[in-house]
Formats: sequence, C-alpha cells, structure tokens
Amino acid sequence: MIDVNVPVTNVELVNIMNEFINEKTSQNEIELINQIQYAHFLTPMNFEGEIEDNIVKKDSTMSFKLLTNTSNESFYMAFTDWTELGKWSTSKEETLIIKYDDLKTMVLNDINNIKGFVINPFNQNIIITSELIDYFTNRKSEVTIKEKTKVMLGEPANYPQEMVNELTRFFKQYKEIESAYLLLAHYESIEKPNLLLIIDSTNEKELYSQIGSLAQKFLAKDEYIDIVQLKSEFGVSSTKNVKPFYRRKKWKLF
Repeated sequence: MIDVNVPVTNVELVNIMNEFINEKTSQNEIELINQIQYAHFLTPMNFEGEIEDNIVKKDSTMSFKLLTNTSNESFYMAFTDWTELGKWSTSKEETLIIKYDDLKTMVLNDINNIKGFVINPFNQNIIITSELIDYFTNRKSEVTIKEKTKVMLGEPANYPQEMVNELTRFFKQYKEIESAYLLLAHYESIEKPNLLLIIDSTNEKELYSQIGSLAQKFLAKDEYIDIVQLKSEFGVSSTKNVKPFYRRKKWKLF
C-alpha cells in the first residue's frame, strides 16, 4: 500500500460491474470476481507522519475513512478511479492504492467492527461483506472458462507438493473422484497466472467448494486456483499428453 498521486483507472472492472448489474449471469459473476481480485483501488485515509522513498517512517499512523449505513454498519471505501472518488468528496483527499487482498485482510482482521468494503458507493455500489469474501473463494473454485479465452498452459515451476499430497488424501475418501491434474494457466485477460486443477468427478458441485478451500490454505495471498471439470471441452483439451497426479486405483480379482 503506497501513497498515490497519479491517476488510477479500472476500465475492465467498471465495465463488468455495469454488465453484472444489468445481467446477473454466472459468467458475468465469475468475471466480476476476477476483476475485483486483480484491481487497484483508491481508498481514502487519514495519515499522520512521514513517507520517504515510499516507506512509512516510524511512529507514523494511518486510519481509513469509513462509510456507515442506516444499520450502523461500517465499510471501507474502494474507488475505481478519481472521478468516482470525487463523487464522495471534492476535497483533496489522502489516498492509498490498495488491492483486494489488503481489503480482505483488513475486513477479516476487524470483523467485529467492519462489515466489509464498498466499491464505488455513489455509483455501482458493489458491497463486499465478509460473507461474500468467503463466497468469492468458493466461487472461484467453480470457474467457467470462456470459449474464446486464450490460455497458455504449463507445469508450475514451484510445484506445490504439500498441496498435492493433501488433495490426494482428500480424493481417496471419495470414490466419485477418478483422477486429477494440476497445471499452471496464464489467461489472456489476467496478468498473473493461476494454478489450474482439473478433476474427473461425478459429484463435482458438492465437492468443489471443499476442494477449493483446502487448496487455498497452501497459497499465498496473491495466488489463486481454478477448478474445472475434466469432462468439459476445456478440461479434455488441457489434459492431452498430461499425466494426472492422482488416479483412483481400480481393484481386480484376476
């Protein structure tokens, strides 16, 4: 988080927020979650102290300005650009550039006092509560890949062996899971690649949220994992010439 004196824009996020408000489809929801998680927001705050070379000096203090609703619930503000911030205040505001993971941590660390954060409260007014933060994690595990999205696939350079071991133990408990593949996916519209877990299962809807939550424990705060079905067109094409890290053993009498 740094002091910001330059314009910030989030054109793709603004567009998908408007699309989602007009048409609440599953695909728009997934795209909205993706864009929120990769956006940079302007967040008003009070700062007392000094900053040198983008480093806050010792004994400096900062506190974030809040919005409070009629139910006396408090929210951090997250603006997509200076125009949106100007709808809240025309004064020169002390502002930080802040990402979703920072806002998520701030909300979850003060859950008794902070209800969540709100994106562009005087326009789209997208409210993200702690419950929605949990939902985002689970919903990401049900990601739907657009048919025309360009994806570059490869093997993770730093293979998450601990995660794979834990997932393997989990998969062994469910006979519905036949096999699983792990890849690194770099999507055309997303700057940083995600891990991609492809699963052959007959009961994916009930298990995906558990699998997503389990895998997330082994990821850094700026890392994500997408989960797709092997039986999908994307799943089939992605696993050609790729060996699964898990395959259910089939027992034979002879």
